[in-house]
Amino acid sequence: MEIQKTYNDGVLTIAISGRVDAAEAAKLQKELLEITGSHDDAESLVIDATAMSFISSMGLRVFLTLKKNHENMKIVGANPEVYNVFKITGFHKIITIEKALRNVSIDGCELVNGTKDVYRLTEDTVLKVFPEGTTKADVDNEVKMAKEVFVLGVPTAMAFDIVMVGDRYGLIYERTTTMEISAPELGDMIRNLHEQVIEPDGEFSSLHAMVKKRINTLAPYLGEEAVEKLQQMLSVLPDSSALLHGKLRLECIMKQNEETIFTDMGDAGYGNPVLDLAHLYSTLTEEQRGEYFDIFMGSYYDMESEETIRRNRENITLLSMIADFTRLTLDGEPSEAAVEAAKKDFQERVADRWEEILSRLRFKMDFNEEMRKLERDRFYLRSDVNIDWVASRLATNRHYVSDYFNKVLHTTFNEYINTMRLEYAVQLIREGRTQKSQICYEAGFNNDHTFRRLFKQKYGCLPSQYLENHE
Repeated sequence: MEIQKTYNDGVLTIAISGRVDAAEAAKLQKELLEITGSHDDAESLVIDATAMSFISSMGLRVFLTLKKNHENMKIVGANPEVYNVFKITGFHKIITIEKALRNVSIDGCELVNGTKDVYRLTEDTVLKVFPEGTTKADVDNEVKMAKEVFVLGVPTAMAFDIVMVGDRYGLIYERTTTMEISAPELGDMIRNLHEQVIEPDGEFSSLHAMVKKRINTLAPYLGEEAVEKLQQMLSVLPDSSALLHGKLRLECIMKQNEETIFTDMGDAGYGNPVLDLAHLYSTLTEEQRGEYFDIFMGSYYDMESEETIRRNRENITLLSMIADFTRLTLDGEPSEAAVEAAKKDFQERVADRWEEILSRLRFKMDFNEEMRKLERDRFYLRSDVNIDWVASRLATNRHYVSDYFNKVLHTTFNEYINTMRLEYAVQLIREGRTQKSQICYEAGFNNDHTFRRLFKQKYGCLPSQYLENHE
């Protein structure tokens, strides 16, 4: 008989292999008490019986004693012979016991359109194989979170069987296929996901806390200073209770029975949507980060002004660096070459630009929500609005507001106001509910000549020609 232990995020797992007969029972009890005693902060205890070939009545008593001290205890991976002993003696009514998972082979199976570790198992099923080191608890959590998201009305792939593929876990799903999703459809789908509001005390965890843990794993490779800087970047995000995917990327959006669905929901949680959007951005190709992402942003931030969309895009671009660097440790121990490349990348992208990055994030996060509130109230339509008026509403001074527009938005206050007014004028023209002679004044301009000049400069035509040129 051999015993091995692992401890991860409050879960103590003890793997027992060989025969647990009468002669080994006393030794087993002694070692189990020593192991559990050294991890008295464990939230749950898992006995991995995958390699256990036999258990005696004395061995059963050891587990009964252990159960008395550990309410959240379960036995997993019991083969049919061992499981039958637990069942015949009635122990399955006292202790949660899971049978051993069946083993399937991927020999000859094709990858689903090249998707990593997703195989076409049969004509009607696909198999997702988890990376080495994934625990049964991780797999159970993915199944659980997919169900939680599905209940909220979000289209989600649901696994119907957990299996083993060699020494790796796998989930079997009804047939899914990869797809090319258009930017507008992607924007609508992700916005609908994020519109779900999560109760913080429920089944979902804070994605902010999860990302914070991922950043901390970088310390042995990038150093404490790098970790501190990334944590500072993360800390500027305002709190939110939006439902988030957790590892959002194009590859996790697939087709199933003609329905577009989300997959890989194991990291679903709640938090600020920028966390999801920044992760998505970090996984896009350089080409996709151009026009495709711009169209996506317009769809996702439907009804928001162009200026608000531009500001949010810059936030997402900056914070996507957190996802870039935390990817270093997602698949286990990184190679020496990968670590060196990440160090160089961090120096160039973050350390050498640190003051600029932090000041821009502080400016943006401090002002964004307040500015959006003002924009929703269409403050720019006021004929008396000026930079001092805005400063008073934001409880700051005109120099801070001026710096925000110049250094963050890369525009002047007057240019910003004119842009917002012109966008509103276009809205009035499209709606056709306002006399053309009044559009200039309803859009906040005091002078028709100035209005016409700025309109032509921005749109290439006069207001009266807009519909003819843009329909």
